[in-house]
Amino acid sequence: MDESTAYTHGSPLLRLPLELLLRVSHHLTTIELGNLRLSCRHVESSLFHSFAREFFLHKQFNLTEFSLKALVAVSRSRMAPHLRFLHIGLETVSHASMCQTQRSTAHTHRHNRLHAENWILSATGQDVVLLAEALRGLVNLEDVVLRDTNSSRRSRDGHGATWRSYGDATFRQQTGTLLSNAMALRDDEFASYRVLIKTLQALAAADANVGGIELLLRRHGVPWRGTFYIPEYLVPTVRPVLAKLTKLHLVIGDNYRARPNVDSFDAETWSFDLRTFLSYVPNLRDFRFNGQGGNTVVFARFLEWLSLDAGSAAPPPAGVTNSEETAIIQAGPPPVGFPQLTRFSLGRIYVQPPLLVRLLRKFAPTLEDLALWEVTLCVDDEQELVAWRGLWQELRGLGGLDKLRRLKVGRQTFDDVQVIRSRPVTARFRDGGGEVEYIGSDWRAFARETLESAEITRIVQDEDSQDNEDSSDDD
Repeated sequence: MDESTAYTHGSPLLRLPLELLLRVSHHLTTIELGNLRLSCRHVESSLFHSFAREFFLHKQFNLTEFSLKALVAVSRSRMAPHLRFLHIGLETVSHASMCQTQRSTAHTHRHNRLHAENWILSATGQDVVLLAEALRGLVNLEDVVLRDTNSSRRSRDGHGATWRSYGDATFRQQTGTLLSNAMALRDDEFASYRVLIKTLQALAAADANVGGIELLLRRHGVPWRGTFYIPEYLVPTVRPVLAKLTKLHLVIGDNYRARPNVDSFDAETWSFDLRTFLSYVPNLRDFRFNGQGGNTVVFARFLEWLSLDAGSAAPPPAGVTNSEETAIIQAGPPPVGFPQLTRFSLGRIYVQPPLLVRLLRKFAPTLEDLALWEVTLCVDDEQELVAWRGLWQELRGLGGLDKLRRLKVGRQTFDDVQVIRSRPVTARFRDGGGEVEYIGSDWRAFARETLESAEITRIVQDEDSQDNEDSSDDD
């Protein structure tokens, strides 16, 4: 029987149009899709590009040996050109989980062995070697994403299914426990800043042309200190990697390790590592800066520095009188410019309206996309609407924001540090929604008609509720 006859009389799958085959495969679970791909070479070939796009455009691994070896294997396979966004999970083999008693001795033995292997892998730097080896084969890689949670967008396998790091399921089968998230363990032996610096080392060793680094963190932000410190002996190799970056997404916050109160000197110097780090990424076009807890004064001093023009001298902060402290501040990193910045996003931070205006004025000439998400404006109580309208009236008057084509504002809140509230004061836009977005060439009209017409909502406890609380306190 020749090949054409075999095709005619073979499986009905061979006669399905590609569009119909893709539609059928769309409704299958991952296991069912795998079985379909294995049914015959024709089906596997027909589904290859859609399969590669769904399962390898974004792919998540972590810095354990079994996960990194799998990444090396992928980098040598035909899937390598399709992997464009490499996600690195912060989970690791935790020492704390070794103490669990509700599992078999075999599980415990395998856990202890894997913990020792992982510790030695990290201590010797072999994890960097393996990651660099993999990166050399990922020729089309665009972004590296560090994340502390798994994506829930795995709709193919039903509600609750997540995209996990390669090796998670195998580890659970072998040890009876889950890999532990380093950020959730706070001071675990594999903290987030180590993952970042190891990733930068691997990118440098591989001479990778990655354009973006994203911190996609939901549990905690990374600490100001330590995370962005590049020692002098690494600067010659890491700096060229950072110079190639056009995208940088950060989540900052040491709410679990910083002191609750800082003096003027600490408030100014706490962000020095990040300031120096940003001087190594002069070609940024997309910058996202999110807070995640921590001291609001430190954030304010950093944003003040960021709002200054490149090369200008930062004014000495009030409250610093010690000559040695003053000298340290004056020798700090100079302001950066970011002359190519087109996308700027601020989220989950406290900021005073005048500072926000100065910050946006600096980037106005090139800015095309602006997002303000969960930004808390620090204003006097009962003056929220006046301050909100004044902010957008001043921004509308900026002459440089003519290139802005996308504007997104969501979950806007207000705060007065002198007033204690159980619920924050919020802004509501058209139809009572808390989020609005505009795409077009006349953002000023959108700001005037939609943003400035917002309603300020405050939750006020009724007197009966307050009386009940007072009575319970008396009891």
